[in-house]
Order: sequence, then C-alpha cells, then structure tokens
Amino acid sequence: MLSLGKIKKMVKHKFEEQNHLDRYTHTIGVAKMAKYLAKKYGVNPKKAVLATYLHDFCKYDSNEVIEELLQEKDKAECKKFPVLYHSYASAEYYRKYIGADEEIYQAIRNHVFGRLHMSRLEEILVISDYTEENRTYPSCISCREILLSGKFNLAIYESTRCTIEFLKKKDIVPHPLQLEVLKYYEGLCEK
Repeated sequence: MLSLGKIKKMVKHKFEEQNHLDRYTHTIGVAKMAKYLAKKYGVNPKKAVLATYLHDFCKYDSNEVIEELLQEKDKAECKKFPVLYHSYASAEYYRKYIGADEEIYQAIRNHVFGRLHMSRLEEILVISDYTEENRTYPSCISCREILLSGKFNLAIYESTRCTIEFLKKKDIVPHPLQLEVLKYYEGLCEK
C-alpha cells in the first residue's frame, strides 16, 4: 500500500490539476479533525487520516470516470441521489488502487451522511467532514462546539438534522437513510 505521504501528494496533485485547491484545503482540515478524534476515541489515527485523504478523491471527476468505478448496483442509487457519486466512486478507487481495509472503505463510502450502526471510524469521518476548521457555516461551527465539548453523538445528530433542513429548503428530497440516521442518533442522544 502507498504511504500516507504519497497518498497526500497524490490527492494534492489531483486537486491542483482540477483547479480545486480549496478541496485540498478542506481535506487537510478533515484529516486534522479526524486525527484528533481518532486519538480521543481510540481509533487508529493512520486509518482515519487515510480515509480522509481519499473521501472526496473523485469529487470532480467526470461521470464517465465515476461510472467506470461504480458497481452496477450503486449506479441507480447514485442517479437518484447524485451526492453519493463521489463517495461511492472514491471508496471504489480506494479498494481498486490503494488497499483492502473494509473499515476504511466503508468510512469513505458512507461519509456523506453515514448509515446505521457505523464503526467509530465511519462516525469520525462523517463528523470531521462537517466540522473541520475551514467550515464556517453557523451550523458547522455550532456542531464543532458540540463535538469538542465531548457530545459526539449529539454532534452527529445535529449535523444530520441541519443537513436535512438545508436540503428541504432547496426542495431536495433527503435520502431515506439520512432520515433513519437522524432518528437513530436522536435515540442515542436520549440515552
């Protein structure tokens, strides 16, 4: 497998070529938050950083490139919910070219809004993506404060709730799994 340093350079080079260095800055912010959370919650920091480096790797790829990476069963879901294209394709890229760690694969694949019964690594990537230091939306800042105060599940709940509200304001139907994730984390916060 490639070293973290080589993967970081590969990601930076790709975003430079695509004229999206802002995405590289975001990625580094996600990696910083994920590394902090991994250490705090007993997750392998190298796995967390690797997953963050690749979570948006296919974000600006053409539909042709993405479709080549996707499994047939995922194409229909991505057509219905295009926000998933890059996460599914990035996960498949990881599996095809970088490594076979299932937990890293699932973290990349599910980073957009998570799933039920995520591993702690998956949760870390989901919430790091939303709360990294370069995100300056009020909801992101609020969730970051919740997260850093130690209320991990509440931060995931709030980020999910805010995302769903944002989608509804734009007349975008949330993925059914987003609603399930919201309800699941609401239940975890009540305990």
